[in-house]
Amino acid sequence: MTAPTFRPEVTILSSSWKKRSSELAYVTRSVAGAASRCARLKIFVQSECADIEPDGAFDVVGIQAEEHRWPELGSERWYRRPHASSVWIIDEPSQDAIALLDAQQSESAVLTIGSSEGARGRPLPHLTMTPASSADTIAFGPYVPVNPLATASRHTGFGFTDYILVLTDRSGHPSVDDPTPDVAWLTSRFYDEYILVVEGGRAAAWKGRALRGVVDVHTRTDLWRLLAHARVTVDLGPGSIIGRECIESLRFGTPIVVPADSVAAEHTRSGGGRTFDDVGGLLEAVELLIDEQGREHTSRRALEYATFYADPRFSVGQMTKVLHGI
Repeated sequence: MTAPTFRPEVTILSSSWKKRSSELAYVTRSVAGAASRCARLKIFVQSECADIEPDGAFDVVGIQAEEHRWPELGSERWYRRPHASSVWIIDEPSQDAIALLDAQQSESAVLTIGSSEGARGRPLPHLTMTPASSADTIAFGPYVPVNPLATASRHTGFGFTDYILVLTDRSGHPSVDDPTPDVAWLTSRFYDEYILVVEGGRAAAWKGRALRGVVDVHTRTDLWRLLAHARVTVDLGPGSIIGRECIESLRFGTPIVVPADSVAAEHTRSGGGRTFDDVGGLLEAVELLIDEQGREHTSRRALEYATFYADPRFSVGQMTKVLHGI
């Protein structure tokens, strides 16, 4: 008879779970998905009410939170109290989250997804979302899906491809007639190229320093089509956890250009893109990557690197190693 496979108890504490637009929520859900395949999983999320809530493949325990803080463990706002667990995973290691663990008086292992700098001086190992790892990190690659059919046809709103795609760092719905300084420099320097600027759920086409048209980006598939048919993707404000859009771009073999001080800079070290510190560096990086010969090599390296994020079985395998190695 085959011995039963050991499945550790894992408890996730998430303050970001319901913030669907945040990258931390996306990564936390990816971590939960991988953990659910190799562990017995409980998920506690900050909520407007205390209740058990079905959420996709999960039943999450909603804990009523005020001002986005975890209540004390003895509070009536705990619909269900967390029990002893072999591993705790916290998406945001805030002071109240650490106090919660202290109240448990548990010797369980603790991992964090976000930075652990706010943890009252308590050092906590954290999952790193890139292939690289160091003494205080554990490599885990969240599965980042894309639809390969996005390469089959361009976005229907534009009659051209091979543009320079720019994801800006502006939030909300800024005026498309007033581009960011970086976009203004790009459309000036690359006068004969189309510069496609995505922000606020819209894509604006610039050429020769003139706005040529605007279309809506309704779905993720719309964005994937834009990424798949670009010569290069410039992400001026990549996410602070994994830089999701950068990974999606690399999965299509489209090189990336990102700020040197961003998390996404790690994705360029394999040769799938370049970083910049200032406007001059941005223009130089784009110029190198739109060169046909240079781009072919960089595109191949981008695809090789992105395999880390392309296979859900690999993601589950990495999580299994994490949970069985601590």
